Amino acid sequence: MIASHSTAILVATGLYTAGALLQLFAPRTSLALIFGVRTDDRFTLLIARHWGLLAALVGGLLVYSAFHPEVRAPVVAVAIVEKLVLAGLAFFGSWNRTPVATRTAVVDLAIAALLLLVLVG
Repeated sequence: MIASHSTAILVATGLYTAGALLQLFAPRTSLALIFGVRTDDRFTLLIARHWGLLAALVGGLLVYSAFHPEVRAPVVAVAIVEKLVLAGLAFFGSWNRTPVATRTAVVDLAIAALLLLVLVG
């Protein structure tokens, strides 16, 4: 059943994940909105931009894998790990959780579960 929807699942989850690209261009706004962090620290902004790019690349690879089954397994495996680690850090890290970050972590857990079904399915 899941296999018949793999393409749609990969495209939708990939586009959602690629939305992190906004953080590359607006790291201050993204950090404030998602994590409640307000900073002008250049190193923090550099890391935020880099994270946004990396997450967006994972999203782009998910979309690519929707149409190229030969790369699907490793791409989906990497995306699952990325989403589980982000959720784990969000839930168990030592910081003040924001509602947006919590929602993001919950959505990433749901996406990881869905991608796992695509991977095995």
